[in-house]
Amino acid sequence: MKTADPGITLIKTFEGFSTNSYLCPAGVWTIGYGHTGADVKEGMQIKESEGVAILKRDLAKFEEIIKDSVKVELNQNQFDALVSFVFNIGGTAFKNSTLLKRLNSGEDMSRVAREELPRWNKGDGKVLEGLKRRRDAEVDLFTRPIAQPKEGLLNLTAKQLTFIKKEIKPSTELKADQKVRINGSRRIPNCRVLERKDKHSLVELGFGLGTWWLFDEHWDGLTTDPSVRIYATDGDLRYLRNFPYFYQRDNGPEGWRQCQTSAIAMCLKYIDTPGIADDLDYLKIVDKYGDTTYQQTHFDALEELGVYAKFTRNTNADDIKRQIDKGLPVVAGVLHHGTVSRPLGGGHYIVITGYSKEHWLVQDPYGEIDLVNGGWERLGPTIGKNQKYSFKNLNPRLFVGGGSDGWCWLNFKLK
Repeated sequence: MKTADPGITLIKTFEGFSTNSYLCPAGVWTIGYGHTGADVKEGMQIKESEGVAILKRDLAKFEEIIKDSVKVELNQNQFDALVSFVFNIGGTAFKNSTLLKRLNSGEDMSRVAREELPRWNKGDGKVLEGLKRRRDAEVDLFTRPIAQPKEGLLNLTAKQLTFIKKEIKPSTELKADQKVRINGSRRIPNCRVLERKDKHSLVELGFGLGTWWLFDEHWDGLTTDPSVRIYATDGDLRYLRNFPYFYQRDNGPEGWRQCQTSAIAMCLKYIDTPGIADDLDYLKIVDKYGDTTYQQTHFDALEELGVYAKFTRNTNADDIKRQIDKGLPVVAGVLHHGTVSRPLGGGHYIVITGYSKEHWLVQDPYGEIDLVNGGWERLGPTIGKNQKYSFKNLNPRLFVGGGSDGWCWLNFKLK
């Protein structure tokens, strides 16, 4: 048995990818998805495709440890979850674990996973939120039923930019009339699968769009849900678990203008950035480099902390949702004055930590915005925690031009 895509996705998500070699906290040169060894040197650079290939080679060692150590039969999801777990804690710790002993004793495996995996959540004796989220995701994968092909009329959604094709070939090898480009998030209802072959499905598309081959990995809806849930759910809400909240107004006399500082500090606490217990810890570092309202000041502060984040002025709603799906928060700039039909202001930063069909889940470091009229509805030290800001009234303040023009900090991760 080899690690399948859900397991690889889980590992990639929590390990993070580094193009450049770096010294990890233990002083070991590391690159790609947590790869170490004699082949990793200072100054190395690799592409992500190379990192994936290296990761798959690295996984072989951990796959063999599980095959040799676990004496009960595992399904693919259970195997993948254990590969992620052993990749993180190491083979020796796994072989000596109560988890392994209980699995091999014949206990109910789902119960063992729920009780034992969450115990491995500490680093240097301290509980780490990142490890708690990883263990939650591993339990979710371990206990999830294996994905099964769906039958009957299906509603399909493209997970990314893709092509529907007349033949099972790479799109680059097909003529223009043999393929159609489909944008990510495109939904096509009332589809019927006619044949499944070589990781493709021959599908009669709804609305009389004809019969085409679809590459299975690029579409949701062909099987029961196979995805790895880094996020938590509550009905139709997807949200980041146990997200910290900081109130900017208690940061001293300049607190009223430190929304960006407090918003970024929440994200730093969430990813277990060493030395960041609250927004005042981050403010001390930011103050070394300049005005707290400037992006470059924060780039410099993040560099000192060993944190990578990307600031962009062309984010759209789907970009934000994809970040949440990866278990990552988004710091977003909004115009909080003026009416919703004509937003104004110099900008205010919030953290988006979830979404449903109709609203964003927001950590607002100042309070609750009056989204319709502008200004503030309510203020207070905890008022801004877990606010539900509707798409209808927040999006015009976030995407002022109506499209991909959101000002956002994305991809927070430790280097």
